[in-house]
Amino acid sequence: MSETILYLKNITKIFPNPEKPIIANDHINFSVRKGEIHAIVGENGTGKSTLMNILYGMHQPDEGEIILNGRTIKLENPRQAIENGIGMVHQHFMLIPSFTVAENLVFGFEPRKGMLVDVDKANQIASEISTKYGLEIEPTRKIQSCSLSMQQRVEILKILYHGAIILIFDEPTAVLTPQETTELFKAFKELKNDGKTVIFITHKLKEVMSVADRATVMRKGKVVDVVNIKDTSIDKLATMMVGREMSIIKRKNTIENLDGKENILEIKNLKCLNDRGGMALNGISFALKPGEILGIAGVGGNGQSELVECIMGLSKRIFEGAILYKGIDITSYSASKMRKLGIGNITGDRYRRGVSKKSNIYENIIMGVHRQSPWATKYFLNPKNLNELVDKLIDTFDIKTSSKNANIMSLSGGNVQKCILARELNLAKEIIVAEEPTRGVDIGAVEFIHSQLIKKSKEGYGIILVSTDLDEIISLSTNIIVMFEGKLIGQIIPDVDFLENKIGLMMGGVTPEYNSVN
Repeated sequence: MSETILYLKNITKIFPNPEKPIIANDHINFSVRKGEIHAIVGENGTGKSTLMNILYGMHQPDEGEIILNGRTIKLENPRQAIENGIGMVHQHFMLIPSFTVAENLVFGFEPRKGMLVDVDKANQIASEISTKYGLEIEPTRKIQSCSLSMQQRVEILKILYHGAIILIFDEPTAVLTPQETTELFKAFKELKNDGKTVIFITHKLKEVMSVADRATVMRKGKVVDVVNIKDTSIDKLATMMVGREMSIIKRKNTIENLDGKENILEIKNLKCLNDRGGMALNGISFALKPGEILGIAGVGGNGQSELVECIMGLSKRIFEGAILYKGIDITSYSASKMRKLGIGNITGDRYRRGVSKKSNIYENIIMGVHRQSPWATKYFLNPKNLNELVDKLIDTFDIKTSSKNANIMSLSGGNVQKCILARELNLAKEIIVAEEPTRGVDIGAVEFIHSQLIKKSKEGYGIILVSTDLDEIISLSTNIIVMFEGKLIGQIIPDVDFLENKIGLMMGGVTPEYNSVN
């Protein structure tokens, strides 16, 4: 049995709140062993990230102590954590875009040649540490031109160069293709073999089962259990996380069910610029049928957001191609006109595009229908009907709130997402565009959102599902197309020729010979 290297004892962290203090960590005891891969799982808001931020010196606990190698330490900032051999790779990388890979890697601990940084030595250090851990990088390349996966590798190598013996990862596979995830987990095992300890936060239970030795399960700010991975299962972990058994939600329609149905939406050779004047969409073409869930897969940043903006009337940068609704050209329609057509838009970017942060729950839910009958006349709102609608939607979508008049920002992220879901599914008439609909929500909310999308597809709604979560795409989609650098480069029919490896290769830009969308 490996020795315990780290023990977080009785850790408590309370954040002030005008209505009620938020207990993020409630007397948590957490330990890891030397040379193990340890997962931390739990729903959103369970205190996982808070606990790891305490370990990295970004927060200080209100109670409890951190014991490293049998010695109590106090961490008042990340530098002190680094000095104690604790490093953290955040979801959003902490790199300087204009610096090279090597310059970022040695930043703060630069080798010197007199008064100047020894660039050649920095490049050599980067190459040597990269080779040691099997993490491929290009030392002289600028970070701003690196892929997200390479940036992540730089972050890992940087904290290793700084002397980390305990490495913390927060949702490390969120920006990776399946192949890149496999490579990352190989690196985890190399780190383990080198005597390093890896702690990673994730909501992807398949990943926990594939790479972790043990998992700590958290719920409502407390530790529920610590399990050996060889003695548990995905179902058991999910049940511990949410406190009840989870049901598996999967699509019902297949391609065969859709034969003979007319297209309700067509995208024809769509070309669009991004906000920097570069090509965001380069000849996108596809069609959507009633009852279809069309999954659009791809690593983030390959034109998916611009595609959604075009469909929702939010982009003014279309310069070629057309968007057709039942044969009618709606390419130039404004966002308001698209809403009147009844195209619902569920967004994962909830605080920027999904809600009005200064408005209450009631106002956020009625947006879009507040000018439509029977909730309004030509000149006036109908308060009675609107109140009945909001009460019904809060109940149907199980939105946890003390009052519909509370500010939307008083809700948890999952409940904010349910407000968006309630509003958009009520507004939608035939088409729903769901872009990262479950981003940042817990496993219980994911289950609920998936069930609602399946329900709508069975009712005949056409759904475009844009997601970087491959498991979500696989479980829900009738048909899958893959985007890379603004193009659709491949198509997969799940029941016919689905292989995860094929989608992963396409997400990385490898065009399959067996099929092509364009």
